Amino acid sequence: MTAVRALLRRGWALVTPLGRTLLALCVLSWVAGAWLSWKELLVVATACLLLFAMAVLFTLGRLDLTAEMGVEPSRVVMGERAAGSLLLTNRAGRAARWLRIEMPVGRALATYSVAKLGAEPVEELFVVPTNRRAIIPVGPVATVQGDPLGVLRRRRTWTEVEEIYVHPRTVALTTLAAGMIRDLEGQPTAQLSPSDVAFHTLRDYVPGDDRRHVHWKSTAKLGKLLVRQYVDTRRSHVAVLLSTDLDDYADDDEFELAVSCAASVAAQSLRDEQTLTVLAGVDQLPSAAARPMMDRFSGVEGTHGKGGIATTLQSARRRAAAASVAVLCTGSRRGVTDVRRAAARCGFDLPMIVLHAASHADPGYRTVGITKFVNVPRLEVLNKGLEGVA
Repeated sequence: MTAVRALLRRGWALVTPLGRTLLALCVLSWVAGAWLSWKELLVVATACLLLFAMAVLFTLGRLDLTAEMGVEPSRVVMGERAAGSLLLTNRAGRAARWLRIEMPVGRALATYSVAKLGAEPVEELFVVPTNRRAIIPVGPVATVQGDPLGVLRRRRTWTEVEEIYVHPRTVALTTLAAGMIRDLEGQPTAQLSPSDVAFHTLRDYVPGDDRRHVHWKSTAKLGKLLVRQYVDTRRSHVAVLLSTDLDDYADDDEFELAVSCAASVAAQSLRDEQTLTVLAGVDQLPSAAARPMMDRFSGVEGTHGKGGIATTLQSARRRAAAASVAVLCTGSRRGVTDVRRAAARCGFDLPMIVLHAASHADPGYRTVGITKFVNVPRLEVLNKGLEGVA
């Protein structure tokens, strides 16, 4: 009995809303026709039953297919071409007819109709739109058996989901290695160290000091052991901060421009082998290698009222306290006063470069205290703006 109920549930799941309406019309017409002795209603009921029976014939038969889906390349920059192919092979001894192939591509649904799939494989080509930055899921590929009217629908999945990463546009920068936030010996700190490369002063020898650091000329002159005292140095550490609050931007294009600016600075920092921390709002992106970092940039999304400059700076204060400089990317709706007020409120006192993605502003830059502000109306002028503040 349990097996029968399970079989009925599986069969009922194949019936579409149109099919259920057809069955309901069939039953009502049959009952009303028999009760009122209306032959016309009985004819309607018989026609509905015949349509349903014909739909069942379209769904009969067991499929034995092999579906191979490939997308090349799986990582592209906005605007580059991404294409894929779908190869269907029938492994059964008889041909499969009236197949409908469905394949989700992002939020869209690609459909193909195959009237007959015999011994010869069928190949379908498709193009993935990459005009916007995104992570686009492709698949799974599914076959749909059913009648042309859509009374019954039998769906089976044949592949897994593949993802296409549409990276933001970036430009190569030259200023990150020009002395603005990088030097050969690292950045000196206030912490003393018994050994490093930045010499600080001489002090008296204490037991346990490494004798290799004894300054023998001063020792001979003063008659007591003196050792060199150093200060710790640290490697240049860049914090790239991206505001993800859409209220900071005039439109979606400004947000995309800010993402491209942040990705450009982060990519250049990796090429310069600098220590890097990347924050998009409160989310920290991987920064050890370029590919996983750019993959995460593909999926960065903006929200209203969350991930603004105040929240981002507060998060950076906790996660990138040792940074040498911070590069904040925000929109045209947040001016100098907003940035300085947010930094003062959360106690963010690092040297900062603020990149304003301002589509309708003129290129320019200015310095206010330890903060440098750069207007970036388009990505191509980013390098020139950074050269100016450098």
